[in-house]
Amino acid sequence: MTIYFLVFLTSLVICLITTPFVIKLANKYNIVDKPDIRKIHKEPIPRIGGLSIIISVLFTSLLYLASLYIFDPNFLVLKYFKYKFTQIVGLILSFIIILITGILDDIKDLSAIKKLLIQILIANILFFTGTKVEFFTFNSTIISLNEIISYIFTILWVVGLMNAINLLDGLDGLLSGVAFIISITLGILAIINGQTVLAIIIFSLAGALLAFLRYNFNPAKIFLGDTGSLFIGLFMAVISILGYFKKATIISFIIPILIFALPILDTTLAIIRRLIKKQPIFKPDKEHLHHILLKSGLSQKQTAIIFYLITLLLSILVISIAK
Repeated sequence: MTIYFLVFLTSLVICLITTPFVIKLANKYNIVDKPDIRKIHKEPIPRIGGLSIIISVLFTSLLYLASLYIFDPNFLVLKYFKYKFTQIVGLILSFIIILITGILDDIKDLSAIKKLLIQILIANILFFTGTKVEFFTFNSTIISLNEIISYIFTILWVVGLMNAINLLDGLDGLLSGVAFIISITLGILAIINGQTVLAIIIFSLAGALLAFLRYNFNPAKIFLGDTGSLFIGLFMAVISILGYFKKATIISFIIPILIFALPILDTTLAIIRRLIKKQPIFKPDKEHLHHILLKSGLSQKQTAIIFYLITLLLSILVISIAK
């Protein structure tokens, strides 16, 4: 358990140090989120905060995985890191593409269609390099998915979860706080399942998110931006596939659904709402769950805390049934 705490602490410290520099960078090059009719903030806020999280996760993960390899070369190669070379390349390529996409969107505001096409491309890269949902288990019976069903489910899960996470980023500290709780939950589940490598990577994200929340909670000094929200969405989608959809238990199918219930529900309601109103599905609005709570009279802080509590309760439920 000591190593996971050190991973968490290292990533937290790195993110605490790097975020102020990212704020200065964003202000210098005018990479800011400007107020408009559908947004809550009243003044420009730096919005490339995801960069500090990515730096923290990358540096911390590589540091501790390299350390494990030095002390026991067989640890990663033979015991835990069982993924094929093509799968590793696919994962790296996917995260590089999403990083570039997020930065470009924070600078130039890419259209929703362009981002969707890039997300579909990433999901295809993951599927064809081996990161995919291949089977479910019901009543102790393993049901293997044929390539078509596996492809459809994988694409829908990756693209859907990335958009669900992205849509949750509409309030100071909302996504970073919710994602922090989810990542802690995923980390604990990885430890329970003996997935050491995944646990190290997940706790590096958790530490970075908690540190970032220091600057992102209301009143926010910096936003995640699409650099952060798209990265977190892809990270969560990949981890859930590698960690849970790959396991042959009915619980493994339920766990990801429960963990991400809040963003999934919000996205589903948004799609239904826009279809009923005959509006484009990707048209932004101010009718998400957090907007509804704000309209009821709650403050941004109160709304964020309610989301944290709901996520925490779902996480406790998940951990209790996963043991």
